[in-house]
This record gives sequence, structure tokens and C-alpha cells, in this order.
Amino acid sequence: MEGRFYKGSEFPEFPHCFVCGQSNPHGLRTRFFPDGQQGVKAIFTPDKSHVGYEDAVHGGILSALLDEAIIWATYASTGRFGVTAELLVRFLRPLTVGKTCTVLGRMKEDKGKLWIAESEIIDDAGNVLVKAEGKVIPIKQGLKER
Repeated sequence: MEGRFYKGSEFPEFPHCFVCGQSNPHGLRTRFFPDGQQGVKAIFTPDKSHVGYEDAVHGGILSALLDEAIIWATYASTGRFGVTAELLVRFLRPLTVGKTCTVLGRMKEDKGKLWIAESEIIDDAGNVLVKAEGKVIPIKQGLKER
């Protein structure tokens, strides 16, 4: 999506967020950054606490990462935060414990009161493991973490 895009190198911090909060002892502590290509990016390496079955990472953990990428992508494109109204996730290949992956997100469409964005998790070989499309509703300015 062409247009304005976040000019900074880091996003605001929400210390207790489950996905990106650096102060959440039970969270994923995964920071997102602008990727230089009108999107956002994070690196994640799952550990044994993220397992769903055998060494496969739980789908809820993967979905949370995809959701977070969508929210940061819409923020980067609009300068505003939103809340996820819908998240469609497609699991293509498993991610196993200890395998570093890249989480990517980008805004697809700004419909004013509804934003559409997409995200994906890829492995080191560039294989898409999981992908999602989300619908996000913009919230009023001034959201503060509680």
C-alpha cells in the first residue's frame, strides 16, 4: 500500500503486552520494527514453553504473532492503533522448537473505518509456514496501556 509510512526505526513500547512486551515474564518478548519495504518484521525463536504437540509450536502462539504483526503493520501505515476484528489464519507447515523464524506484516487496504492487513511467518529458507489476513478497526487516538 502506497502512501505515508512510519519514519522511525522503533515503535512505541507496551511493556506488558503478551507478544511484544519486554517486561512480561510470561510473554513472547518479540519486538517488531519497520522492515524498510512498507511493512514490519520481527525475529522469533520458540522454546519448549511454546509447544503444542511434540516439538511443534502451538497454533495459538503462531496466531498471536501474526495478529501482532498485523497491528504493527497498520500502525506503521496509519500512525494509529486498531483492534483486530477478524483474523483468518492458514497453517501450512509446522514451526519446531529452536528454529528461528521471521514474522512479517503489511497493510493491504485502508477503507477508513476498516483496515485490511496480512502477515506471515517464514523460516530461514524462505518457506511460508503460517499466513494470515486480518481486519482491523481503528481506535480513537490516545490509547494508553492499562
